[in-house]
Amino acid sequence: MNHQRTLAIGLILLSSISGAAIADTHETVTHTSQTPSTETPISRTIELQTLAKRWRLDEEEYQRYLDLMRGPLGKWSPDLDPLLALGMFAESPQEERRYAELYAQQEFDLTGRALQFQQAYRAAFERLFPNEAMLDHRLLAPYFAHQQQKSAMKDAKRLAQKRFADGDRLLLFVPPNCRECLPVINRLMGLLSSAQQSGVDVYVRDAQDDEAVRAWANAQAIKTAWLNGRHLTLNRDEGLLQRLKSQSTVSPADAMPIFLKRNGRFFQLNRESLGL
Repeated sequence: MNHQRTLAIGLILLSSISGAAIADTHETVTHTSQTPSTETPISRTIELQTLAKRWRLDEEEYQRYLDLMRGPLGKWSPDLDPLLALGMFAESPQEERRYAELYAQQEFDLTGRALQFQQAYRAAFERLFPNEAMLDHRLLAPYFAHQQQKSAMKDAKRLAQKRFADGDRLLLFVPPNCRECLPVINRLMGLLSSAQQSGVDVYVRDAQDDEAVRAWANAQAIKTAWLNGRHLTLNRDEGLLQRLKSQSTVSPADAMPIFLKRNGRFFQLNRESLGL
């Protein structure tokens, strides 16, 4: 009986000691976690080895990458990866080839993984949504139409550039208040860029005097260099547009009619045919 009582007391004491020890240990760990950790050379070496291994580099190579990123390269391209940085600053053709091959292998692996996941995603989509289209082409119709229009305009512009010869002048008749005049003038001058002694003659409609023409030029920020080289002239309409329209066989509804003057003859042009 006494033996059992002694054993019970011993267990109680042991339990109290263990509880105190656990509490002390917890307090020690808590105190330690609040104390800033100091990086040791060993932990630094392990970290370098781990990071270098991810890029298939050795510790010395990765340290050189870190040194490079502390310099101007890190300011220019702070997100540059080790293979690109080391390859750009390789110290020999052999080094450059090695880093290029490592980079190519890395990109090849990443591309393969991306394609593999894309296939898995497509299979999952078809499995989960068998009656739904992955892409609604109707939503892209405006985009494709816009791209097609841009392509057609570029083709028209290339063809238009070949239509002009040395000495050609393009006559542009503009309204007094115009927001699109300067871009159109720029494009017309671009079409004549390969033709010698050519240019654009702008006629301001309803301009009562030269002061009105100058005011229009200032509002459009016309460059003086264009005027000095006669690549561009500014004029009053004075009824010229009506006379040319009466002789033209076409009458497009255009706020800024365009005529080609070649060898003393006038031809009305369509803006679409010029890629404008």
